[in-house]
Amino acid sequence: MARFFISNTTYFLQEGKENLDECIRLALEAAAEHGIRKVLVFTGAGEGLRKAEEVRGGHKRYQNICLVGVTFPQGKDFTSEELPHCISEVDTEWFKSKGVPIVRAHLPFDPIRANYVGRGVLAQDSSLIGNAIGIFGGGMSLCVQAALMACDAGEVAFGEHAIAVSADTAILVRCAPTARFLTDLVIREIICKPVFLSISKKEALEDIEELPFDSSPLLEGEANNPE
Repeated sequence: MARFFISNTTYFLQEGKENLDECIRLALEAAAEHGIRKVLVFTGAGEGLRKAEEVRGGHKRYQNICLVGVTFPQGKDFTSEELPHCISEVDTEWFKSKGVPIVRAHLPFDPIRANYVGRGVLAQDSSLIGNAIGIFGGGMSLCVQAALMACDAGEVAFGEHAIAVSADTAILVRCAPTARFLTDLVIREIICKPVFLSISKKEALEDIEELPFDSSPLLEGEANNPE
């Protein structure tokens, strides 16, 4: 048996929804290539999940792939109200007609707010885990939580391999329930991720000159893919 294999990882120049279309394409292609049956899409307002279903339904190669949507719980507080964080009733019915389930539950890494300020925060350790995973990018934590939540809800089996997707990150993961996150969940491959954490770490593209390796391929990529 071979002792290693080589697999490509796509690196987006920055974080954000501008990578969504390509992230979905890469995730579905990786699922088809690896024979993965389920792709878990973490979505706020349903945009990414709708795009994934439209792409999946339009390609015969992806017909055996099942999509599962994962979203925020009711009543979650957001620091910004500029972007929608709730799937509309129209989209909910559309997903239902396509047979796409949506998991809505408490995010495993979110703390539980105290009734009175200064009285402590429950599950603070879990939120620190989410922050630690954030060194790979803001979308990585959402992908991991999507795998946990989907397994908690029974949409993927314990130990089943799936691909989890956020706006700019996709991973191949062996799923586990939240209670067994640290003992059984495994990230097998990183399919795509941002190289500059422009949102979660406020990195600027100007920092590219400070990278400890040849940055010319990144600069060429930016020139070849103008916004």
